[in-house]
Amino acid sequence: MSQPFRSPADLGPLAEAVGSDWRSTRYYDAAEHDIDARWASLIWPFIHGCDFAVCVDLAAGHGRNTRKLLELPACGKVYLVDINQENIDFCSARFNNEPRVACIRNSGFEIEAVESASVTLVYSFDSMVHFDSDVVRSYLGEIGRILRPGGHAFLHHSNYIGNPGGDVHQNPHWRNFMSAELMVHYAAKEGLGTIRQQKLDWNHDGSYIDCLSLLRLPI
Repeated sequence: MSQPFRSPADLGPLAEAVGSDWRSTRYYDAAEHDIDARWASLIWPFIHGCDFAVCVDLAAGHGRNTRKLLELPACGKVYLVDINQENIDFCSARFNNEPRVACIRNSGFEIEAVESASVTLVYSFDSMVHFDSDVVRSYLGEIGRILRPGGHAFLHHSNYIGNPGGDVHQNPHWRNFMSAELMVHYAAKEGLGTIRQQKLDWNHDGSYIDCLSLLRLPI
């Protein structure tokens, strides 16, 4: 296992501060209805061509993204990972009859239960936008560890650089301090190449507070 650049004692509270916002929230019900449209118009065009044999759905919530991955004929297995036991319990019941799904509760900054060089795609949509940048960096180290050579990571993260060092709850839509450029920089430090990025202007006001990044572990 790769070692985080900050200790678990430092990263744990950062992860928990964000993870605690997403326990049994009604947000998941609304987001479930939205994911099909997001997938068709935004996600699938971005990840089309990736290898879906062994996927990790990182910070999976109630599993709406796992559902979309399972709909792909090429999807062989999904590790559904979340910091909150409530979400793991919900997903364990939801996918009880789906042998391709393994539900894993994690610390919020690592994916220790997944073997090294075993995954073809790490997928995170609509969650990492809230993560502290140090947590993002820690996950990038883990992604580099668990990906097979040539594997990809699809990450939806914040592109908001206002309020550095401030409380995430004071930021627009709870976007944490992060940027497209920092993602490229951190990914490179963890041995990952950036294939492409797309900044997202949800409100059509020029804010571009989110970004999609597709990373790859070199062969």
